[in-house]
Amino acid sequence: MKKCLKFYISILIILLNQFGCKPSPTKQLDQLLEEGTIFQSAIFCEKNKSLLSERETECEEVTKKVKLEIDSIISRKLDLGIAPVIVEKNKGAEIEEFLKVHTQMGIRYWEIWKSNVILE
Repeated sequence: MKKCLKFYISILIILLNQFGCKPSPTKQLDQLLEEGTIFQSAIFCEKNKSLLSERETECEEVTKKVKLEIDSIISRKLDLGIAPVIVEKNKGAEIEEFLKVHTQMGIRYWEIWKSNVILE
């Protein structure tokens, strides 16, 4: 009986750790703003827009920074002429994820991005 009880308690603790201790969206955003990239923060904001209404200002700010970064990368294409712009693979993947989740920005930039940028 004691072995069964210990087993069930262990399972309960594991389940609570897996599913019950997730920080709130605002705490997750704070952590991303502190430790993550602007792209990770902007992606999180877009995916959790309805849960972060009180943090709209911060989300708008990181979205503006991402837009400026994308504009900067794409404007390099004008300087390079016909050569594509080369972007570091991890950074490029984050930008592409952002463009997929942020519909308005995706509509504006996706085709330009895919035709002018190479990830390496």
